Parts: sequence; C-alpha cells; structure tokens
Amino acid sequence: MSIVNLRRASQILFLCLFIIIFLRTTLVGENDTGPLAKFFMDIDPLVLVSTLLASHSILPGMLLALIVVGLTLLLGRFFCSWVCPLGTVFNAVSAMRGGTLAEKIRKGKWDRWQKSKYLLLVGLLVAALTGLHITGIFDPIPLFYRTMATSIYPAFAWGADQLFTWLYLADPGIGPLRVTLITEPIYSFLRAYVLPIEPVAYEGGVLIGLVFVLLVVLALVRFRFWCRYICPLGALLGTCAKTSRLEVHNNPEICTNCNLCVPYCHGACDPHLADRWKKQECFTCFNCREQCPEGAISFHWRWLGKTWQIVPPRPPRRGKKVAAVDNG
Repeated sequence: MSIVNLRRASQILFLCLFIIIFLRTTLVGENDTGPLAKFFMDIDPLVLVSTLLASHSILPGMLLALIVVGLTLLLGRFFCSWVCPLGTVFNAVSAMRGGTLAEKIRKGKWDRWQKSKYLLLVGLLVAALTGLHITGIFDPIPLFYRTMATSIYPAFAWGADQLFTWLYLADPGIGPLRVTLITEPIYSFLRAYVLPIEPVAYEGGVLIGLVFVLLVVLALVRFRFWCRYICPLGALLGTCAKTSRLEVHNNPEICTNCNLCVPYCHGACDPHLADRWKKQECFTCFNCREQCPEGAISFHWRWLGKTWQIVPPRPPRRGKKVAAVDNG
C-alpha cells in the first residue's frame, strides 16, 4: 500500500469512527459509550488551550491532545490530512471541483490570505482569556458535530422515514417479488442502529445547514478552502509545525517546473518551490510526491544537524512528456 493510500485509509477510518461515536452518544438513546465518547474532543488541542484559558482548568481526558501536539512538533500538520473528520469531508468535496489544470495550479499556490486563520486563532484565544469561550463556533470538531446533530442528521432521518414509508405504502414490485422484501429489512436495521428513537428538530438547524453548504461550495471553488483560510485548529497546529523535523525536498536538478504537484497539495504549501516551501501549511498528505512525474520530490527527517531520507521520491514516469506550466 502506498503512503497516500495509507493516508486515505486513515481518513476513512477516523471519519467512520466519528460517525459511529456521534450516533451512539447522541441519537439512539445512549448518553455515553465509555472512553471513546469524547475521543475527538479530547484529542483536539484547540479545545484544550481555549478551555484552559477560559476556565483555568481542564478535564483529565483533554491531556490526550498533548499527544497530537507532540506529534505535530515532530511531523507537522498530520492531523489535518490524516485524522480530522471535517477535513476529510472537505477533501472529498474538493476532489470533485472543476476547472482547467492551469486554474487549479493558480488556485493551488500559497497566498497571503491564508494568514487569516492565524488572526482568527489569536482573536479566539484572547476572547477565551477574558472568559468568553466562543472557540467552539469555529473549531472543526465541535463545528462538524454541531452541524451533524442539528442539520445533517435530522434531514437524513426525515428523508429516510419519508422514503421507506412511501415504499411500504406503494409496495412496488413484479408479482410476488416486492421491493419491500429488501427495503423493510434495511429500514429495520436503520431504526435499530442509525435513526433516532424520536424525530429530532432544532431551532437554527436550517441556518447551520446553510452555513455548512456555503463551506462546501467554497471547497468546490478552492481546494479545502476552510482548512487553508479559516480553521483555527489548523492555525494552532501550523504554529506548532514550525518546529517539525519532517521536510519536503524538491531536487532542482530533476524538477521541470511542471507544477503538477500544486493542484493536489492540501495546504497550498508550495512544494514546487524548493526555497519557499511553507512548513506550517504542509499537511503531510504526500500528494506532491505522488503526483511528481519526474520523481523530484522526497521527504526527509532532519535532527541534530543530520538529514535522513525517510520517504524516497517515486520513480519518474518515463515515456510521458510533461509540459512545464507557468511557475509564477
């Protein structure tokens, strides 16, 4: 399995875990599932920092976030591209964006507006320091949970009830072969393990849903727009990532300046520029290495003045001419 496929498997695993915990703790009548109930909140460093500033105390489980901080100090913003469930959703949405290759390259390069998330982070932490704990409005983990609970899930539950009720009443089929022979067992499973015991609806759910739709649209306009420009957790991890020992190396003797690595870069960290790579914006998604047709990009570990190549470049894709694109 390639390292990119391993990352994708990790993304799917953590997204599924998030959904399972969400369902078991909130929507099927169970208030707690043990240690995993608050897993994603506990590993969120922004929850840890903002809670400590606002209340001058933390719950013991929140100390798990220190593991994420420690790994970020060593590996960079791996959380954004390997763990974060909301990041995975926006990643999948952004993969469906349209546009020409030249447009994707232009929009895939770093720009100064990516600094805006750091300003938002400072504002949220200052607010927490004064006792105003509003970080959860922008923190991706609470944001995704809130959107799921008040908007996405109620809409899904209503739609499922309407669909399966219609199929039951209409009972379509041919002779003894009825559609309900398939749909009713599915509906029974959903009622037992997925759908809420009672219908759920929340005031403000429509507004929260519209905000999420806007973020989805922005992800279609620019790859992982939320992660690049807004996410305060990403800003906090980016600040920690400045000490990361993992670095991208682009061999100038091999690189043809085709820029084909740029459209696939999750964080717009400019992996095509050997001297201007943005460590704090790199998600360690390894897409740049995967997409480089010349095999110019590799990942190295630097420690105590020594450098080791830990993720070698891919073999060059010979027999396929690649035209260079404006390097900007």
